[in-house]
Parts: sequence; C-alpha cells; structure tokens
Amino acid sequence: MSDDLALATVELLGALTYAQLRAFEVAAGAIRHAPDVRAADRVAAFAVTEHQAYRRLRDRLEQLTDLPEPPMDHQKARVDAFFDGLPVDDWVSASTFFAVGLPMAADFARAVAPALDPDTAAAVVEALAERHGFERYASEQVAMEVARGSEPHQRVRRLTAEIAGSALTEFQGAVTSTDALLLLLERLEEHVGDEVLRHTAVALLEQHRRRMAAIGVDSPE
Repeated sequence: MSDDLALATVELLGALTYAQLRAFEVAAGAIRHAPDVRAADRVAAFAVTEHQAYRRLRDRLEQLTDLPEPPMDHQKARVDAFFDGLPVDDWVSASTFFAVGLPMAADFARAVAPALDPDTAAAVVEALAERHGFERYASEQVAMEVARGSEPHQRVRRLTAEIAGSALTEFQGAVTSTDALLLLLERLEEHVGDEVLRHTAVALLEQHRRRMAAIGVDSPE
C-alpha cells in the first residue's frame, strides 16, 4: 500500500469511527422516546450493537496508527454539525433516522470498501452495513406513522428530505476538504475530481429514493 493510500485510509477510518460514536449516542438517546417498554428494550439492544460497531472501527484504526485520535478529530466538526442538526427529538424522527440515515452510511461503506485494504474493508462493512434487522424494524415504525394520514405523511417526507440533504452536503464537504478522501474515491472510478463525487452522490440518492418508497413516502423515479 502506498503512503498516500495508507494516509487516506486512516483519514477515512477516523471520520467513520467518530461518526459511529455519534450514531451510538443517537441510538442510546432514542430509548427515552420509545412508546413502550418493548420498543425501549429493542432500541437499547441496538445501542449496544452500535457501540460494538464503534469498537470494531476503533480497533482497526488503532491497528493502522499509533495516534487514532487525530484522524477522528480531523472531521469531528463536520460530523458534529450533521448529528447536532438531526431532528431526533421523538420516536418518529428517531425511527426515520434509523430507517433512512443509517442505511445511507451503509451504502457509502459498501461503495468505498473496494478502495480499501481487505481488513479495513471488512471492518467498515461489518460495522456499518450489518444493521438490516433493526433498519427493517425502524422502517415498519415509520410506515405505520405514514399510514396514519396526510399530516404524518408530510412530516416523514420532510424528515427524510432533511436527513438525506444534510448527509449529502456533509459527504460533499468531507470529500472536497481533503485530498485523502478524494484519493479513495478516485480508485473506484476511471474519472477524477467532481465526476467521482457526482456519481457516488447519485448512487446514494437512488438508494435513498428506494427506501422512501418502501416506507410509503415516495416512489423511485
């Protein structure tokens, strides 16, 4: 592995590791919004797996560098801006994030994995792309809310648009703010620069549209 690629891998892994720590925080915080004890227990168990996923990424980061904190700190402000702006102040909004926001991270993990070394790729995909059971549960919760009528339908529609828009904005900002992350994306395509960014963003958006259709909010184009 070239020095540039090694540095880019550490940079990406640091950002994903800190983002996963914040995802764990959201999951733990959602316990208080659960409508009953059964739902609270379900989200509590999910929060435990989210922390385990954080440790999986952190362990891999520590294998790649003796100083794991600086690469986590490098994108901290951008990650914090995304999570601090999330509308997760009740059960519906938290479930919408679990049903829409977390799968977007999984899409990105699967998309970037071929550019990583096998061990890092395995850690990233295992941590971010293996939440299928809870994502389905969250989607069911959101779909039930959407089915209640026009007003809940419009609210969920706004939530999904806000989550997706913020995620794509932060993704673009993270890539364009450092050559390291762009290097990894360039390995995935024959194109360079903005073309790589555009194609990756479009792919993520298409997956998002399919999820919206699954919860009854919109239809894929």
